[in-house]
Amino acid sequence: MDVQLLTREDELPAAIEALLGSEEIPLDVESNGLHAYRADLCTLQLAVVEGGEVRRVYVVDTMVIGDAGLAQLSRVLSVPAPRKLIHDLAFDARILAQHGLMLAGVRDTAIAARFLAIAATGLGTLLETRVGQKVDKRLQHHDWGARPFDASMIEYLGADVAHLPALARSLFAEAAEKDIVPEIEEETAYRLAGALAAGPDERPPWARIKGMQDLDAPALGALRLLADVREAEARALDVPVHTVIGNEALLAIARTRKPETVRAVAKGRAGRIAADLIRVLATAPEDVSAEDRARFVTPPPRLPRDEIELRKRRDAKVRSFRKAAAKERGVDEQVVLPGHCLNDLVALGPTTLEELGRIDGLGGRRIARDGEALLAALAAAQGRAAC
Repeated sequence: MDVQLLTREDELPAAIEALLGSEEIPLDVESNGLHAYRADLCTLQLAVVEGGEVRRVYVVDTMVIGDAGLAQLSRVLSVPAPRKLIHDLAFDARILAQHGLMLAGVRDTAIAARFLAIAATGLGTLLETRVGQKVDKRLQHHDWGARPFDASMIEYLGADVAHLPALARSLFAEAAEKDIVPEIEEETAYRLAGALAAGPDERPPWARIKGMQDLDAPALGALRLLADVREAEARALDVPVHTVIGNEALLAIARTRKPETVRAVAKGRAGRIAADLIRVLATAPEDVSAEDRARFVTPPPRLPRDEIELRKRRDAKVRSFRKAAAKERGVDEQVVLPGHCLNDLVALGPTTLEELGRIDGLGGRRIARDGEALLAALAAAQGRAAC
């Protein structure tokens, strides 16, 4: 297998022509999320497949080439064919979209594995159990934003996509035997649309901290300023925020609002900002603003009791149908009805096939096969006959 590192914009056209002629395109990305303030796209690996085997891998140095050059790859990535093979598309699709590259024509081996009821769906495990290939993961947590790459790194990047075609053949052959390929494709389309629509997290730093809802008003006011100090330091050092000071330590400071707490928990890198943390405690407001409290802290209004009870009945009826249908067909329950579709059915309570068609990810095949049965289950929960 030939692995080529592409570092210049003028190297892309030839690679694109080769990829357009490929039977399918195994794809993977690497980022520096464990090492940088904000995860960035560091490399993109794309393989050329001939006769079912990977013949060449292009490792695109995305950080060096830049977005203007990468835009050429839309000719390959943003069209239905050749089909792209990805394991767990969500992250890859999101980070590529941030650089203007929108994926289309995706087949996801992770979704296929889940719909086949395989317990361990990690890529390394699947490659070993389904294809007999043990992949070296020593560089799994490497900082791919660092340069230069040595030969072992290039080889590692190529290996990440080299066995995806064999894995996809194994999984989708079994899926075809069970006649569940359309359901896998429907779920893949749903997941891809969600990934492409996802934007950056616009919440302020304090509102992203798990557990902040449990703080009293003065502690929230303090946390807002403490989180800003941590954010500024992480940005200046270009490191993940938790490596400056962890969430639990920051929450502990906010709860006590005492300098001695800062001195007790601000160890290592956090020691650099201890004085700033103590300083902002002295000026912390007694609460966050009313607008911020309404947006980030206050839970949504509780549903009326009648609605809660109705949703519980819907949930029980739909789950019962799903379990029975899956057992009858010999498939996983997610094939019959993915969890997100079940949740939408319970919340919305559609009463017609047209309304069922508005449930994202449900798909025409499920509606044709089970639409009437689902409406009957929902109607039974309501205490009426299905229309």
